[in-house]
Amino acid sequence: MAATAAHVAIRNVRSRLFSSEAKLSPSTLATIAGALRDARADKSKSLPLDLVPDMQKMTINDAYRTQKLAYPTSNAIAGAKCGATNEKGMSAFGIKEPFRGLIPSGCVISASSDPESVLQVTAAQLKGSVLRGGEAEWCFLLKDYCNDDDAKISWEKICSGESEVTEDVILRDIVADVFPAVEICGSRMTGFVEAGVELTTGMKIADGAGNGLVVIADTYQIGDNLDLNEKISKLAELTVTSKVEGSLRTVGSGAEVYSHPLKSLTWLVNHLLKCGESDTLLMLAGKHVMTGTCTGLDGFKEGEIFEAIFEGYAGSIKVQVVP
Repeated sequence: MAATAAHVAIRNVRSRLFSSEAKLSPSTLATIAGALRDARADKSKSLPLDLVPDMQKMTINDAYRTQKLAYPTSNAIAGAKCGATNEKGMSAFGIKEPFRGLIPSGCVISASSDPESVLQVTAAQLKGSVLRGGEAEWCFLLKDYCNDDDAKISWEKICSGESEVTEDVILRDIVADVFPAVEICGSRMTGFVEAGVELTTGMKIADGAGNGLVVIADTYQIGDNLDLNEKISKLAELTVTSKVEGSLRTVGSGAEVYSHPLKSLTWLVNHLLKCGESDTLLMLAGKHVMTGTCTGLDGFKEGEIFEAIFEGYAGSIKVQVVP
């Protein structure tokens, strides 16, 4: 990607990423990042147990640094995700705000164009991720600035970090669309668990924040006569339902996501800026952002059908992981 004024703005933001909260050295984090990247790409490359002592020392800041070392460029990622976007999730992780993760390139796919059909995902598509379950989420597509001068100006201003970015500014300037989506949650650390290793919050976040694969519906069909702003305004109130093998699991809504999915996206933008990661934020231009689960994590096994039903969407997203 050619250098732009946005990149200049990035260099003018003082990085606070390597704060006193970070415990591990850059070389140690690079080793962990490489192992996580390899384990995700190839199931046969399990994480070495000799990494455990260092990984258990990881702070959340270390975890974010590890993600960035594993996937350092825009071409290396398909987007990002927010996790623990409600009180229950934060309590489970022992944190006071959501967490974030980078989604590697190739880990966002489209659901079937027929919303009544079942999308089969092979275990090979999950690569090194061991299936944990599924989450129904709202996913934003952010504007790309490469061929859009107005979008370029908007990204430059946001990345300057001059002030906290409001929901209205984000919606107006960098949101391109919104879609129903399913996150297939996965882990690269099952070998650790089988060995009796206690997984810390830092370890879980470093491991792609629990992401395996994202499945996005081809459209959000709530009222063809509504513009994007009107569609997004309704996200908190719309019911979202999850099922496994046709049996009801959870009924939720966008209100479970930091009270509104747009608030979750706004948190992510401002969090990256506060961490001095304007470069990471700019990497998300033209990419997808998963905002957090509306239904919690619903476990399902290989061969079972996980279904997410979004009020206002014609049909549902049905996913089945097969050998």
